[in-house]
Amino acid sequence: MPRITPLPLKNVKIDDPFWNRYIKLVREKVIPYQWEALNDRVPDASRSNCVKNFEIAAGRREGAFYGNAWQDSDLYKWLEAVAFSLENEPDSELERLADGAIELIGAAQQPDGYVNTYYTLKEPGHRFTNLQQGHELYCAGHMIEAAVAYYRATGKRQFLDIAERCADCVDNTFGVEDGKLRGYPGHQEIELALVKLSHTTGEERWLKLAEYFLRERGAKPYYFDLEQEKPGFSALWRSPAHFGGYSQSHTPPLEQKEAVGHAVRAMYMYSAMADLAIEGTPGYAEACETLYRDVTEHKMYITGAIGSTREGESFAGAYDLPGDTAYCETCASVGLMMFSRRMAALTGAAEYIDICERALYNTVLAGISLSGTEFFYVNPLEAEPERIARNPSLSHVEAVRQKWFDCSCCPTNITRTIMGLGEYIYAVSDEGIWVNLFCSGEAADGERRIKVRSEYPYGNRVSITLTGGRYKLFLRNPSNAPVIKMRKNAQTRDVITENGYIVLSDDWTGDLVEILMDIDPKPVYTNLKVQNNAGKAAVVRGPLVYCAEEADNGKNLGSYILPGKLVFEALTAPDGLPPETVALKTAVSRYADKTESLYSYTVPEIEDAELKLIPYFLWANRGVGEMRTQFIKQQPILPENR
Repeated sequence: MPRITPLPLKNVKIDDPFWNRYIKLVREKVIPYQWEALNDRVPDASRSNCVKNFEIAAGRREGAFYGNAWQDSDLYKWLEAVAFSLENEPDSELERLADGAIELIGAAQQPDGYVNTYYTLKEPGHRFTNLQQGHELYCAGHMIEAAVAYYRATGKRQFLDIAERCADCVDNTFGVEDGKLRGYPGHQEIELALVKLSHTTGEERWLKLAEYFLRERGAKPYYFDLEQEKPGFSALWRSPAHFGGYSQSHTPPLEQKEAVGHAVRAMYMYSAMADLAIEGTPGYAEACETLYRDVTEHKMYITGAIGSTREGESFAGAYDLPGDTAYCETCASVGLMMFSRRMAALTGAAEYIDICERALYNTVLAGISLSGTEFFYVNPLEAEPERIARNPSLSHVEAVRQKWFDCSCCPTNITRTIMGLGEYIYAVSDEGIWVNLFCSGEAADGERRIKVRSEYPYGNRVSITLTGGRYKLFLRNPSNAPVIKMRKNAQTRDVITENGYIVLSDDWTGDLVEILMDIDPKPVYTNLKVQNNAGKAAVVRGPLVYCAEEADNGKNLGSYILPGKLVFEALTAPDGLPPETVALKTAVSRYADKTESLYSYTVPEIEDAELKLIPYFLWANRGVGEMRTQFIKQQPILPENR
């Protein structure tokens, strides 16, 4: 396989009818809003204290630490989003703000390179004594990622120097050598960050340190057990009884066959494993493939959401995918995107980008409101506000997005993902350019240049102009929107795929490639082993999963019945949604509520009705109300059975 790498963001220019809205929203509103939230200047929002913690640790303010042990990471992810924004579009005022935050982080750094405001302020004598809960290495990983991104965007070394000193501290503390701790993080993240640091600095020792953390994980005797036996161990919270599985430390990663435990931790670890596989480290490619299949074929919702249970924010067993109690943390789908992109680079197969796209257009985008100032942490596939308000088993579900959270990992994760979108759209290899996501704009890899005009995801036409000499174009043929017609320079061409990509090779001198995709709405059925979905179907249109909302259909959405033959009418955007939104309408039936009795011997009546659907990612932008993605589905009547 040729080495496939993302195009640098500076080489990607996005000018897309769909994505411009989100990129502009994040740049102009979300990034400033989140800075205000991190400084506790948003009225009625959950307290952050993140910046204040750094100010206290730097000796610039009096006070005590407030928040979770991972509070520092919110600032780091915000800075990474800022870096991506600056790489796309310079902004001197935003850069000045970021420089000030970076200087503050440096002032809070300890002489040996250690940075963590929780342990500096609250437990100054206990650093690296509670790896399973303390999140020191998790925070260090997010700082390293942000520092690498900021260096690439601005060329400034201050943040990268801070990160390298922190990595030195970690390297001096952990390892198999005498006097070092043979530990590993409770929450994975630093592993993939160290790979990025190695690529940026050219230092191989960071790759070796990343591999150490993965190789040591799950070794017996379990480090976390030994850690708890040491005098002075201080628990931060009651760990789940299954902590080993919860943190994927129950067995060495290369021996793991099933995705278990905390879904975000798993995705970050699997992403690092895929990074090492790309580097050629033996065993990791096979392990990644096994784990990826388990996630996407047994434990993933149709929206690309993962981690179905509130207990431990974790995976449940195979096919255990309830819609109403679903946890489906936004960060987990961000992690699935990260893992999927790496698997595509490892294998050159488009199927992984299909999953990446599903997570992006549905769960990740659902995590942010159209205003940019409210966010979802949990992403259910159905919601009844009255039940949510009174049922303790649904206490983790919100019917409206929130201004901020006590644990605000998701808002900043969404922000960095949207601003780093260019790395998902294109990739390059010695052979040519890979178009993974369909987005209007331009991209360059040396002399090789392409210009894309896309109607996606609401439209089905994409055109690509190519210049720069002889190379291959790898054009993803999406499983959710298969290419049904292709032309090159106005001449019809057969659609032939290799590993899910249409591969075209030429001496490109301004040639035009045009594709037409099938995005007609379709019902999608779940495996019958997901018993709560038996006899039901969801509706998809291209990459978008659709849902019904109370705002368009009234209450009792579970009473609607999709007919055997579905005929959809495309509608203009309902009031309150972006004007480019394509809504759907179809004739259906529904059970009529004709009795007040809780139980009855009377057969329910069925009446004709109409059902309106909107893209799932837009739900809860028009007030509080019911939402549902799965509906009772009649089977089509075949001619021989009439």
